[in-house]
Amino acid sequence: MRVVFDTNILVSAFIFPGGAPETIYRAALEGRTVLVTSAPLLAELGRVLVEKFGWEAAMAEEVVAQVIRIGLVVQPTERVHEIAADPADDRVLEAAVAGNADAIVSGDRHLTRLRSWRGIPIRTAAELAAELASQT
Repeated sequence: MRVVFDTNILVSAFIFPGGAPETIYRAALEGRTVLVTSAPLLAELGRVLVEKFGWEAAMAEEVVAQVIRIGLVVQPTERVHEIAADPADDRVLEAAVAGNADAIVSGDRHLTRLRSWRGIPIRTAAELAAELASQT
C-alpha cells in the first residue's frame, strides 16, 4: 500500500512517540506500507523540525535522510490548486498523484475534511493504524 504521509504525521511520529503517527511510521520502516513523499514535503519536514520545534539542523537532516531511505520520493509534475485556505496542502495531493498513492494520511483538517480526493482516501493516522492492525 502506497501512502503519502503529510508533514504533520511525520513530525508527530518523531516529536510525540507512542501514538498512531509513530505506529504507521514504524509500519513504513518495516515495509508494511510504502511511504510516498516529494522534495517539497521533505523540505517542509526539515523546516518544521528546525523552526517550530527547535531541532538542530543536523538532526532534522538525519530524519529527512531516513525518510528518503525508506520512502519513495516522487517528482510531482501536476500542479494542484484544491485547498484555497492552505495552498501548501496541495503539495500532499501532488505527491499522491505522482506516487500513485493508495491513501493519504493527515491530521490537517483541510485535507481530512475532503475524506477522499480523486478516489484516494484521506485517513487519519489512527484510521490507518487500525487498518494495519487488522491485517496482521
